[in-house]
Amino acid sequence: MPADDPGVPVRGPSRGTPRVLLWVAAALLVGRVATGVYERRHVESHMLPGSIQPADRVAWRPIASAEAEARESHRPILYDFTAEWCPPCQKMRREVFSDPSSADRINRMFVPVRVLDRTREEGKNAPEVERLFTHFNVDAFPTLVVVRPDGGEPVVMSGYGGREETLRRLIEAGVEARSGMGAGDPMGSRPGARRK
Repeated sequence: MPADDPGVPVRGPSRGTPRVLLWVAAALLVGRVATGVYERRHVESHMLPGSIQPADRVAWRPIASAEAEARESHRPILYDFTAEWCPPCQKMRREVFSDPSSADRINRMFVPVRVLDRTREEGKNAPEVERLFTHFNVDAFPTLVVVRPDGGEPVVMSGYGGREETLRRLIEAGVEARSGMGAGDPMGSRPGARRK
């Protein structure tokens, strides 16, 4: 048969191209699915269940037992006054409390206590939470309060000025509280959200 006969299939280098392209596409798809599964598992292992926030690595203690633990361990209490709706609080959670080295330092220096405001969500706070808000006169978020084990003058830090500044201020307050020196508010205030 002549080569220009329409009934004769033409054989050439392009005939195998669709098959190769299908294999390449399948390999790329399998690779993408595998990396997606890996990324999801890796990210989810550092996330709070049902949340888009990374999991805190700070070992938060219950309010009720914090004072006794502080006295026994001779470490100051770190109160983190926060709210779910507060953008600076969420940023501090991501940048400070979810960071392994920062959280480790906080866990070693302090008895950390998260004081979560639920007024917007539930209309009121639990009595022990409201007592702490009133006692430390907290009216903005985030507010960090460092209290000496002997109950001396607290160091109050309002707002969030970034990871490095927050860690520096916490370390200063922790050292000051452990040494028993006078406190006050040497840390100043930073941008934050109003409580009400």
